[in-house]
Amino acid sequence: MSTKQFLKECVLFEGLNDSELEKIAASAVEKEYEAGSTMFSTGDAADELFVIEEGRVAVQMTLPKSSGQASRRITVDVVTKNEIAGWSAIVEPYKYTFTAVCLQKTNAMAINGNKLRSLLRDNPQIGYEVLRGLSRVIAAGLNDTRQVLISERLLSSQE
Repeated sequence: MSTKQFLKECVLFEGLNDSELEKIAASAVEKEYEAGSTMFSTGDAADELFVIEEGRVAVQMTLPKSSGQASRRITVDVVTKNEIAGWSAIVEPYKYTFTAVCLQKTNAMAINGNKLRSLLRDNPQIGYEVLRGLSRVIAAGLNDTRQVLISERLLSSQE
């Protein structure tokens, strides 16, 4: 499968036509990560947006230290085939807000953040479609978070 065809399978880019996808594919490179490796860390410059081709990636946040306990990381999402990690590459201030750790060997298409932002800025139709896709990704994440919070509240009210 070509890079262009692969990107078309991702919700972020599904509204784009072939010539628009080619422009994005031009700034993408394939990367491979071993299980346990970190793709990016909280606070790093968000230089790349990743579309997962194969594998599973845990998106994690660090909980602050509390009453004598050490800080710890919790998984807030698991990203798999055709999903994205590192959307901070197209959202100011262009710093990763989570850490991405590969749960298994992972292949990803890494899209250069600077080139992608320039493309979105210079091509309003592409920018619009990509931001529409991003809004769907963010909305799905918020819905998942809402479901977790509801479940936790129900569990705590039964105790």
